[in-house]
Amino acid sequence: MPSGARIDPHWSYRGLPAVRMENRWMAVEVLPDTGAKIFRLIDKAADRNVLWENTRIPPHRAPVFASMDDHWSGGWDEIFPGGAPSTDRYGEATPYMGELWSAVGWQWRAEQRAGEVLLTCSVETPITPARYTRILRLSDDAPVLTSEIRLEHTGTRPFEYALGTHPSLAISPHHRFDVPGTDVEVDEFGGENRLGERGDRYLWPMLGLRDGTQLDVRRIQGPEIRSFALHYVTGLKAGWAACTDSSTRRGFGLVFDPDLFKVVWLWQVYGGWRGYYHAAMEAWTSWPGALADAVKAGRARVMEPGDVLETTVHAILYGGVNSVAGLRADGSVTADR
Repeated sequence: MPSGARIDPHWSYRGLPAVRMENRWMAVEVLPDTGAKIFRLIDKAADRNVLWENTRIPPHRAPVFASMDDHWSGGWDEIFPGGAPSTDRYGEATPYMGELWSAVGWQWRAEQRAGEVLLTCSVETPITPARYTRILRLSDDAPVLTSEIRLEHTGTRPFEYALGTHPSLAISPHHRFDVPGTDVEVDEFGGENRLGERGDRYLWPMLGLRDGTQLDVRRIQGPEIRSFALHYVTGLKAGWAACTDSSTRRGFGLVFDPDLFKVVWLWQVYGGWRGYYHAAMEAWTSWPGALADAVKAGRARVMEPGDVLETTVHAILYGGVNSVAGLRADGSVTADR
């Protein structure tokens, strides 16, 4: 089998166009006109899809303003212009988890170049006047999937927005999070409420629960606790987040610009929401989830007509460590001793 990067755009999955990108470290399956979703990301060394796949809801197209929760097939989605349902400054409603995942009219092309392959996906969002482009790049010589994001204001009046990248992860009690943050706030919560309650604040990683016990949030819990929560990790000292399986010493991480992505959202679903067991480790420009609330808190970003934002997120597969003290865009990892 050839070891260089390769791309095959001639696939389909349940009637949806699919593209497979591959090098010696990973195989990536993308649904390019369904939100440019990365449906699977296979770590070849572990023979494992690091992304959570919802076996109850297969990938499909959904209408604008559908609830993402009811249509979510797992994988890795991109979110713009906000998370929770909200209104913008002009009174326009913005959909739950943004406009990209349900937008129609995605355009895409696959390219094979010397030493690398590329998949370019772009769309104009239906409510917010913007063009979103995502270029996925895989090279011959690194365990790194590069996601290059370009956001262009195509309208006539300024707008606020939040931008998030949303990989949902397949987990086990052997997994742990590492994030170089300091301060955490709990937002959504439910089930048996063993992951904190809305408004709780703590210093990463130790959460003091209402019963007087301490919870190390780095350590992923089992589904038997029947709880879920969304935690916002801020005070980032560097732009990375990692999730490591200590049983195989293999992991998946994100490297991003911390001047843009100022918060890591940890969506922890440990048996307490719809019977699911997964987690999402998300780099976001702001918090909380509703755009109007982020505006009120002074954290939302603003685009003026003609503005262009460009940034790059690196998805890393790494091995040989039980926990992470540092992760870099070239794929190198520093163990936490």
